Amino acid sequence: MSFLQLLLISVTFNVTANILLKKGVLAAGGVSGHKAKLLQELLKVAVNPLIIFGLFLYALSFIVWLRVLTFNDLSKSYPIFATIVFLLTTLGSAIFLKESITFLRLIGIAVMLLGIFIVAKN
Repeated sequence: MSFLQLLLISVTFNVTANILLKKGVLAAGGVSGHKAKLLQELLKVAVNPLIIFGLFLYALSFIVWLRVLTFNDLSKSYPIFATIVFLLTTLGSAIFLKESITFLRLIGIAVMLLGIFIVAKN
């Protein structure tokens, strides 16, 4: 597989994992961080199927990412990976979680995409 194919597979697993983790933690009632409730909340989150599947996809993303790093420069791969993850996570959050995307966030994404173009061409 090519660099771009592997990168996009890793990105897809990562983005999907993030969305599933968000849905899972909300479905489980969240994690407040209060010491008295922390263990109980973490146990409730840990058995949530969305969390389990999200973590599985993170692991797959990590394995594919290692393959990307085996044959490509980190200084090229990571900026592309991070920007595409940010873009697709933002879009996925709007679509699947009904989160709002501000105009300023859209400008930031556009700047990041310009950065990807520059990094990828170099």
